Amino acid sequence: MERWRLIGYVIPATTASLLAVALWMGNAPLAFGVLAGAIGATFLYSEWLKGRGEVLSDERTLHIEEMASRRTLQVLILTTAFLVVRLSILSESEPGLRSAYYLSLGLMVLIAVLKVSLKRYYSKVM
Repeated sequence: MERWRLIGYVIPATTASLLAVALWMGNAPLAFGVLAGAIGATFLYSEWLKGRGEVLSDERTLHIEEMASRRTLQVLILTTAFLVVRLSILSESEPGLRSAYYLSLGLMVLIAVLKVSLKRYYSKVM
């Protein structure tokens, strides 16, 4: 593997590490700064690759990304559904978990509405 390709792996790994440290310290401004820095670094890296003439996406990579996104969404929805059911059962005996149940239920509804909305939007545009 060429050395310059490692940057594509170093950016997310460094971001995750710094974000974990910022959250462990309880420093929200640092966490948002890390995210802003990661966005900037990713943008600069992408522009640098375009300047080198690298192909960032073609039909194959787009198809792979679509499949990966679809599978990720399926796993996320199933995991959230199981979490909602589990928290619903646990919140009967542990009233402190009621807010976590409502949060996960709201997240599941939000994901479902977003998926249906985007599917409808893309069916009109494409």
